[in-house]
Amino acid sequence: MRARHREPGDAVTRKHLLIGAGGIAAAIVVLFAVMLVRAVSLPPLPEMAARGTEAAASGADAMTAARHLAQAIRFATISYQEGSAPEGADAPFAGFHAWLEATYPAFHAAAPRENIANSLLYKWEGADPCLEPALMMAHMDVVPIAPGSDGDWEQPPFSGAIEGGFVWGRGAIDDKGSLVAIFEAVERLAAQGFKPARTLYFAFGADEELGGEKGNAEIAKLMQARGIKLAWVLDEGGVITQGIIPGVEPPVALIGVAEKGSVSIELLAHAEGGHSSVPPTDTAIGRLARAVVEVEEHQFSAAMDDVTRRQLVGLAPAMPFGQRLMLANLWLTEPLVVGSMIGSPTLAAQLRTTIAPTIVSGGVKTNVLPASARAVVNFRIHPKDTIAGVVAHVRAAIPDAMVDVGKTSDGREASGVSNLDGEPYRYLVDAIAQSFPGTLVAPTLTRGGTDSRFYLPITANVFRFIPITLTPEDQSRFHGTNERVSVADMGAAVAFYERFIRGMP
Repeated sequence: MRARHREPGDAVTRKHLLIGAGGIAAAIVVLFAVMLVRAVSLPPLPEMAARGTEAAASGADAMTAARHLAQAIRFATISYQEGSAPEGADAPFAGFHAWLEATYPAFHAAAPRENIANSLLYKWEGADPCLEPALMMAHMDVVPIAPGSDGDWEQPPFSGAIEGGFVWGRGAIDDKGSLVAIFEAVERLAAQGFKPARTLYFAFGADEELGGEKGNAEIAKLMQARGIKLAWVLDEGGVITQGIIPGVEPPVALIGVAEKGSVSIELLAHAEGGHSSVPPTDTAIGRLARAVVEVEEHQFSAAMDDVTRRQLVGLAPAMPFGQRLMLANLWLTEPLVVGSMIGSPTLAAQLRTTIAPTIVSGGVKTNVLPASARAVVNFRIHPKDTIAGVVAHVRAAIPDAMVDVGKTSDGREASGVSNLDGEPYRYLVDAIAQSFPGTLVAPTLTRGGTDSRFYLPITANVFRFIPITLTPEDQSRFHGTNERVSVADMGAAVAFYERFIRGMP
């Protein structure tokens, strides 16, 4: 057999291939080493402290705050939809206003108030008129009890019962818990003769659950007319979570630094009506069903913005090592992380505008074909999108000319993103970290709506956080049955607000 002739270049080619393979292997090793270094270089977890330590250190009386919250809950300050309010619905608000004045006399002596359609605006004059004022918010109104659910409550919903270490009742979480904690803190400070460095305004809405149009919307216009510019606003929106974020054991304080917008879009499908025994090829309900499916299948693009990126990096120290490795190297792994987040409805909502069909109607009789059928789809708009863009997206998703697309209302645009590198945000982060040792702090995108959005014309910094802890079990209590806040949380919340106001730059 003739020996294979080897060209001189074969050895050179093999040599080059070996060198190339070795170079790739070396590059992979270096890359992995860089990723490991970045993962192990993440800051260590903060040290935990015993629950209630901060409240005890400040002298905040948790039980007094709890008793006052219980009294506040007994005022049934319910926001009813237009036309459904019973006679005398305003009386609980008047009673609550009088209770606030009687319960917190030192603060009322230091900070005069104005009443705007049952919402209250206080002004606490600061020591330095050169500093821009700031605004702290909460709301007095609560949502109604779901019809027929009264018997499902462990304690009557407006009893304000203190049982098992908790204060029970509608509004305990949303939002009288933080409102009472703010009043407890400012009353303590005012009684000591304290004066804040900058002027502080306090706005307590009476219609937040209805959108705030008569309350904080008007207060914001009033402040704007007076030429007031705010350094920052602090409202509800984020909480301290415990056991809610997968893979994270320590508590996490989430600060809402932006707010999703919202718009509802109506789909109206048309077809020939008639008797169900002779249906046409395309029925109104069939058209509508296809249109809804087409909208759901045309999801908005998901992408990681700066808020989500900072949130994940902030949570990374508490994650198992494999996740830490991914999150510490988002410069490389971001597409993989985004892909995994899309699988979770909760995490996907952080990355994109969401689509939720909420109303479907059409037809009045089993043997009659309706000439039209209607659906309403609600969109929670990510800050990277707009209402106009959502409407255009829906129209592009539905190729059927027999389906009309239109807004049911004007909706609201997503808010801008507050400055994560400015002094107000850094100060808030530090105050949380010092008040709740062992708690991670991270920014988040608030998915619901708050009436703090009305102040965006007079400030670029709106932060959404209340110092109350929620567990997975507590999530269903929000606007639901058995709403409650722990007595210990009330003490810690008072201590937080006192520290926050006292040390404010």
